[in-house]
Amino acid sequence: MKLFGFFPLMNVGLFLLTAFACISKEPKNDPRFHGMWKLDIIESYDSISGKWSHYETDQYHDGYILYDGKGHMAVHLTSKGYRDFDVSKNVDSLDMEGLKERLKRYQTNFVYFADYQTKENVIDHNRLSATDPFNWGTVLTRDFEFKNDTLILSARESIDANKLRLRWVKY
Repeated sequence: MKLFGFFPLMNVGLFLLTAFACISKEPKNDPRFHGMWKLDIIESYDSISGKWSHYETDQYHDGYILYDGKGHMAVHLTSKGYRDFDVSKNVDSLDMEGLKERLKRYQTNFVYFADYQTKENVIDHNRLSATDPFNWGTVLTRDFEFKNDTLILSARESIDANKLRLRWVKY
């Protein structure tokens, strides 16, 4: 008789084990991020007027950000004119000024890949690799909001003594 009492308990245990094994290991992120976004504008906050306005910078002018919907993302930011920068000359043929110019231009090309997680209105980019090795393995935290087809990512840290946000439009 005791043997029959064991089978229902075993079936419940097997059911629970199977149910937990089928649970997705993917992070539960905000599905609105999924897809590609094009940089629209970088804005700076004026604490006196309480308004956001266009932030003029030579460093970043164009860019894309991609969220795969599975917890991975990539971003590429470039300076104005980066696309048209002439890199046809062999590095060995450049003089010191030419090398400096090329290095400065390449430094305006910013790329990183990351795992991301969202919680409430905050997104963490856990950077896996980047054009700047200093950023490898670091976490970049941004506040976010959506307005129609626009994603707004606001920096928590001061950048060049400014509070900045980047507006991305669904691509």
